Amino acid sequence: MEIILLKQICIMFLLIAVGMFLVKKGYLSEQGGKDLGAILLRVVIPCVILKSYITEYTAERAIDLAVSAAMALLALLVAMVISFLVFGTKRSIENFGASFCNVGFIGIPLVQAVLGEGAVFYLASFIALLNILQWTYGVFILTGDKETVRIKTIAANPVVLAFFGGLLLFFLRIPVPQVIVSTLSSIGSMNTPLAMIILGTYLAKMNFREMFAAKSAYVCTILRLILIPAATLLVLSLIPGVKTEIRQVILIACGTPVGSNIAIFAKQYEKDYRLSVVTVCLSTICCIVTVPVFYMFAEKIIL
Repeated sequence: MEIILLKQICIMFLLIAVGMFLVKKGYLSEQGGKDLGAILLRVVIPCVILKSYITEYTAERAIDLAVSAAMALLALLVAMVISFLVFGTKRSIENFGASFCNVGFIGIPLVQAVLGEGAVFYLASFIALLNILQWTYGVFILTGDKETVRIKTIAANPVVLAFFGGLLLFFLRIPVPQVIVSTLSSIGSMNTPLAMIILGTYLAKMNFREMFAAKSAYVCTILRLILIPAATLLVLSLIPGVKTEIRQVILIACGTPVGSNIAIFAKQYEKDYRLSVVTVCLSTICCIVTVPVFYMFAEKIIL
């Protein structure tokens, strides 16, 4: 399993290299990268989530869905508590970065490669909850002002809409025409290459000497890639009766690097944008080692 994981990460980094090449050669502008990011977040990832819920309803799968949502919430709470204890509210960028992982860009491709497309069914709750928490707790971390948390913004989030739309399709057993399913699959297949190319555009703009000199980014990266996954593994090992596949999905998700959305939030709320990009890039580079190694240990302990 670790070999499959390592192979997928290598493929993803080759795709990142493509993104860097496009930027360096002037084939992809900064605005073009932003537009690709909007397409990914507003169309592609929602289609992946929606497609994952177009499956036969059974009582067992309904229970598994509830369990995966509970495990996802638990994993996110572990990350937020540890990040708050280490960084508090003053170091808001590091706190936000360590709390919220890149489960949409990197988690989905890894889960699909290791466990198959059907396993995204268990990951969808994680993605939706992460988005909700980013726009509530995450915004509060960055601003310190509860007034900036807007329910309308959360309700209009395409990922959240896709999540609840998928739940309706699943629980109400609404039939979906095959042409719609095929369209969702086609759009969803763009997730991995598009996400990695976008990450490549971030890396292409970075000064690597500056990136590797940022001490606070190292602390955030160690927390995000090592300490938080280890703590989550410990907590999950104490909970009996959870399916192995659900454990695998949650552990792959919580081991992913800093979420790239942090750069968007940093820009919006006038925080340290450069530090936010550094944490994304540094943790993304380091995850090529940490993710397979962590998964290897996790497999021996509880999987």
